[in-house]
Amino acid sequence: MALTPAAQRNAVSEGIALGLVACGRDALPADKGRLGAAFETTWLSWVHRVRFPQIETDLSDGADGVSVMTGADDPKEAWALYWEHRGGEFLVNARQGDWSPEDRADLDYAATVIGGDLPVADWAALAGEFLRHLEV
Repeated sequence: MALTPAAQRNAVSEGIALGLVACGRDALPADKGRLGAAFETTWLSWVHRVRFPQIETDLSDGADGVSVMTGADDPKEAWALYWEHRGGEFLVNARQGDWSPEDRADLDYAATVIGGDLPVADWAALAGEFLRHLEV
């Protein structure tokens, strides 16, 4: 079943958050220019982007990469993970208080509820490539 535009936006935002956590990162510097450029560059080469056409549309229509990436910023609207901008950083937070990034079952659960039918490894690949572009 195809995801609604809103569900696509949320899935990608939560998905990259999941991927970052799987890569050992739960915070990024709030450097919107660098983050946006890294996300947009990474997005263009990600094999699974075709599953989320709304993201392509949003970026083409002028949405910045940071807004797309951190769009899941309300814990009430997120399935597993959400973003918070605090103290010069973008932080990844878990909706569930007992969620642990070290627990493989929690990572797998997050992947199943965020939408898009992708495993943790695919979100981690997106996040890993994003981090590579961010460090350039």
